[in-house]
This record gives sequence, C-alpha cells and structure tokens, in this order.
Amino acid sequence: MRRAAWTLLTATVAGCAAPQAFRPTEPAVVVARGAEPTPAEVDHLGRAAEFLDKGDDGGAVPHLTAHVTAYPNAVMVRAYLAELHYKLGQVEKAKPHFARFVRDAAGMNGAAGKHLTHGHTRLMEIAALGDDAFAEQFHRGIGLVLLVRQWDAESEASATGKGSDAADLDELTETTLVRAAGALKVARELDPTDARVHLYLAEAWGRLGQHSAARAARATAKQLLPDAGLNADERARLRAGTE
Repeated sequence: MRRAAWTLLTATVAGCAAPQAFRPTEPAVVVARGAEPTPAEVDHLGRAAEFLDKGDDGGAVPHLTAHVTAYPNAVMVRAYLAELHYKLGQVEKAKPHFARFVRDAAGMNGAAGKHLTHGHTRLMEIAALGDDAFAEQFHRGIGLVLLVRQWDAESEASATGKGSDAADLDELTETTLVRAAGALKVARELDPTDARVHLYLAEAWGRLGQHSAARAARATAKQLLPDAGLNADERARLRAGTE
C-alpha cells in the first residue's frame, strides 16, 4: 500500500484513486412554507447525491458548486467537486478547487488530512498537463513529504514497525525523502523566491540528517516572509522550527 502511493507521486503523471463515495454530510435546511429557498437553503448535497447515484457526475457538479459557494469551508465537498471536474476533463475548473482544498486542509486531521497527498498529486498532474514545470515539481515534492508524514502517523497509530517491516519502512522513507528533496531543489531553481519550497526542503533535509542544509533552507524561508504565501499550518511549522 505504501509503495503504491509512493509510485503514484514519483511517476510523471500518475493515476490516483477517487475520494470515497460521496454522501451528504450536512443536514438540509428547513425552508419556511411558501418561501422561495435561497441557494444556501437548497439541499444541494442531497441533490448531488441523487445525480451521483444515477452515475451522472456532470449533473452533480452544479449542486456541489452551489454548496461550496454557500459554505466555502466545506473542505471535503470541495475536494470531491475538484475531483469531479478533473474526471470530467475540466482541469482548469478543478485546479482552483484543489488549490483551495490543500490550503484549507493543511494541518487538519481525519479525512481532510489524509486526502492532502491526493490533492497535491492532482495539482502535480494538472501542472504537467499545462507544462508548468515549477508547479509540477513543487507539488510532487510536497506530496512526497506529506506521504512520509502520513506513514509516520500510521506507524504511531498502529504501534507496529518492528523487525523487517521497520527496516523496509526506513528504507522506503529515506528514498521518498530523497526524491522529495530532488523535486523541491528543481522547483527552487525555477523559483527561488517561493518560501514554501524552502520550508519543505528544510523538512526533507532535516529528516535525512542534513541539518546544516535544513537550517539554511529554513532561514531563507523566514527571510521571504511576510509575503510568502504560506498557509496557517506552514507558518506554524516555520515558527516552531519543525523538521
């Protein structure tokens, strides 16, 4: 399972599993009798689910769009909307939703946090389709760093990782971090002014034991503040010096 996810991000343009089957997660709003419902009061999630049950992805899109317009912080609904746009070949419509999702979901636990790697993988694929070399390497590098974080969390949760399994995970983790650093170095060469590149490079290098390089990358990221484009989780990690 871990190797499959790793291969996904290291491929040039890799396929990625869709999110879990969509089902409404928020109750419908009760509308006063005789009143015309506002867009926020329509049960768009319920209607979207009806279209999806019929296999009509395109029919679900307007309702999911209306829902995230009314509830912009509905991160998983946005992720599913982005995925539908992508599956329908509407990559330019998918891109801003994936970008908003990875920004809002950063640092979250649960389904949103677990879905972050997928979001960056999709942004990597979209960048490759658009010949955006910086974004392709940038999202590949971040996705690989997040994959390692996910493995760490899974290891801690299961309290396993002894013997040969631990050795295999250590080897895979190191290989993944090396590939992450390689992608982020390319991204840094293409745009040395992006603080996020330096921040994730610092994390990858720190985990690889290259502490001098990690400190230098972190110092560069701090120099690029305050207009660095970091999300709240990234700013917190930069302040804390987390590697």
